Amino acid sequence: MRLLGIPFESLSPEQASSSAAKIIITTANEAGLIQRKDVILDSEVDCYPVLFKAKILRRVMTNYGDDQLIIGVDPGDRIGISVIYLNEEIDSFVESSSYSTFKIISVLLSGIDSTRKIVRIGDGNLSITRQIATMLYRKFKDLVQVEIVNEYGTSLPKFLDSNRRGIRDKSSARAIALRRGKIFRLNVVA
Repeated sequence: MRLLGIPFESLSPEQASSSAAKIIITTANEAGLIQRKDVILDSEVDCYPVLFKAKILRRVMTNYGDDQLIIGVDPGDRIGISVIYLNEEIDSFVESSSYSTFKIISVLLSGIDSTRKIVRIGDGNLSITRQIATMLYRKFKDLVQVEIVNEYGTSLPKFLDSNRRGIRDKSSARAIALRRGKIFRLNVVA
């Protein structure tokens, strides 16, 4: 929880049962001791902590408002990705290839519960943009809206921090996620 930046309180199973906490996270062995429905097993924190964070955010939010998942992608040598869920950026990271980007975005789209899912990809490197958009469109069809975004002006100035740990790529991906783009359609020739 600390790594996810989520405040928490450690309690015994007995204390957790009578706690006013919105969510209880426990082990499978102790789950039977807690007489509540809002229990999440710690085993659900699998290799994708962002999925766990999204699940917690969904449970904690009482009014979703805009129930959508938006993933922004800044294509290039390093591919920046920003994940915005229920109007909160829940993660951002950098991938090194179109295929690894497609794989992680597929996991996010499949694993996060949302009524509307949008992937916005910048047009800064059209070859990578088309690769990612095509793979996503073929896998998800109309379940996910893929948009191509004009990424002009989304990058931080080059003299700022020289892209330490992909900061510029993540920042650009976040800006791309917040812009509307043109809906991508795969041109199918029969």
